[in-house]
Amino acid sequence: MQIRGIVQTAMLCENPPGSDRIELVIQAQGVGPDKPRQIVVPFELLIQDTSLDPDAIQGHGFQAEIQQDEASRWIVLEIGFARRDVLRSGH
Repeated sequence: MQIRGIVQTAMLCENPPGSDRIELVIQAQGVGPDKPRQIVVPFELLIQDTSLDPDAIQGHGFQAEIQQDEASRWIVLEIGFARRDVLRSGH
């Protein structure tokens, strides 16, 4: 599913807790009433751009390709931020 919106909040979270796997959880606005408002940028994409700062993307627009996982979370396959590089998974 393709979505676009504005990053309302972005927070790095450890998942599963107690591991070294960090994810970026984004709360989005302006994505439309039938679209998910929370998306997750997985560890595999985050390591492609270690300079990605959650505080720096808040308030910026984004466009993402997402898919729902077995836990019903919306996982990012590809995301681009306004004035940022595009991160892509190997899918």
